[in-house]
Amino acid sequence: MSYLARRVRERLRKITERFLSEGFKGVADRILHHIRWARGFRERDAQFDKALGVDTKGPVGLWHLSIRSDNVGDATRYEGVHPSIFREALREIPEDLGGFTFVDLGCGKGRALLLAKEFGFAKFIGVEFAPELAAVARKNCERAGVEATVLAQDAAQFAFPSGNLVVYLFNPFGPTVMNPVLDNLLGTINAKCYVVYVNPTRRQQCFDNRSELRLLRGEPGYAIWTVASRRELFMPDVDGGAAAI
Repeated sequence: MSYLARRVRERLRKITERFLSEGFKGVADRILHHIRWARGFRERDAQFDKALGVDTKGPVGLWHLSIRSDNVGDATRYEGVHPSIFREALREIPEDLGGFTFVDLGCGKGRALLLAKEFGFAKFIGVEFAPELAAVARKNCERAGVEATVLAQDAAQFAFPSGNLVVYLFNPFGPTVMNPVLDNLLGTINAKCYVVYVNPTRRQQCFDNRSELRLLRGEPGYAIWTVASRRELFMPDVDGGAAAI
C-alpha cells in the first residue's frame, strides 16, 4: 500500500471513530478546529518566511515527493517548527553551544537550521530523505546566511560526526526509523550530546526505556535528554571491575 493510501485510510479511520463516539457535532467541531489551525499555521509561516526571504512554509505531504526509501511509510509530512517552541527548547540546554554541531534529522525545508543560527553553533547539518525538500533547505540556508551541510539521505543511514552534538527531531518518523537512529547515535557518541525532540509522540516507545538517555526536560511540546557516554555508563568499581551507574 502506498504512503498516500495509508494516510487516507488513517484519516478515514479517525473520522469514523469520532463520528461513532461523538456524532455529527464531534466531526463538525473537529473540522472547524482544523480550519482555524490551518489559517493560523499559514499566517505564522508567511510571517517567518517574509522576514528572512525564504520558503519554509508547510505542510507538505510526502506523496508529492520523489522519495526512494523503504522507510517512507514510517515518515511524517513536512511542517515547519513553531519558532517559539524551538527557541524555548534550545534555551533549556545549559551549555555554550559555540562548540557544538547542530544536527537536524528530517530537516525538511530547513527552518530549524535557520533558527539554530541564533544559538551560535559551530556547525549545522541537515538530513532529509526527500531530495526536493533538501534542495529547498540548501537554498533557504544560502539566503539566510547559514553555512549548513544538507544531506539528501535517509536518517537511518546517517553517520553522526564526532564532537559535541545537539541532535534535533521534530517528530520526523516513527519507531521503525527512530529506534535504529538512536541505536546508531548511542553506539557512536564520544562527547557531549543532547537530544531535542519536539512533538515527542514516540517518546514512550523509543526513548524512555533507554538507560543511556537522561531526561533533562520534559514538556508537553518537547523533551530533552543528555546522552551518557559509554565511559559514564560503565565506571570502574572499587575492586577494579565495571559497574553501571
